[in-house]
Amino acid sequence: MSKFWDRVKILMRAPSVVDLANQLEVKRSTLSSWIHTDTRPPMSVLLKISEKVGVTIEQLEYGLDYKLQDEEEAAEDIPTCKKELKIWIDDLEPQEILILRPLISYLRNQSLVRKT
Repeated sequence: MSKFWDRVKILMRAPSVVDLANQLEVKRSTLSSWIHTDTRPPMSVLLKISEKVGVTIEQLEYGLDYKLQDEEEAAEDIPTCKKELKIWIDDLEPQEILILRPLISYLRNQSLVRKT
């Protein structure tokens, strides 16, 4: 089991895959497949986990000690982040893109508001 799924299982207080599947409202076979192939669940499931346990998606992925970089460090990583985002978006299912689109639209609008 990957560290990601270890964290999820611990945070969700799920002693078994069946318990975790029930909490996430997914089929046990689907969850088992995600775990054994170290695949991340769809964004809707990630958001559900994040909301239920009160941690960010980044903390689920990188560990509870994960902290955002300061502005200077983050600015240096922007080209790399853009490349990663493009790759991730290309890997999304159509339904996941529909979930992500309003968030991106919101962020773009917030950026425009800050500039004016």
